[in-house]
Amino acid sequence: MENTENKKKVLVIDDDKHLSMLLVDKLNASGFEARGEKSGVDGLKTALETHPDIILLDVVMPNMDGWEMLGKLREDEWGKHAKVIMLSVLENADNTAQAIEKGALGYLIKTNWSLDQVVDQIKEALKVG
Repeated sequence: MENTENKKKVLVIDDDKHLSMLLVDKLNASGFEARGEKSGVDGLKTALETHPDIILLDVVMPNMDGWEMLGKLREDEWGKHAKVIMLSVLENADNTAQAIEKGALGYLIKTNWSLDQVVDQIKEALKVG
């Protein structure tokens, strides 16, 4: 049985099942303890229950988009300081500014980043090798 005690927890919240699975698999293979959720509603619940070290949060999702989820996350005592990186297919300077304004560590355009680069961003954000 692998020891997950010291692994950093990453929560991937994205309604794109294929991308979410790729990210979770890549993160787990890179030494993280990653899991995925397919909606803002499920992602918020999981985040508040498990307190991941960092959250990758898609912007465009049905029911509760990433912006709404981030707002609700920030209402929670733990969630006020949770590390979040926004993910989107929307390349928009206003969205990038909004992400930073709402306390996200960054705003990554899905098509501009490889899986390895996303892992590197997470390592940098968590200050792990």
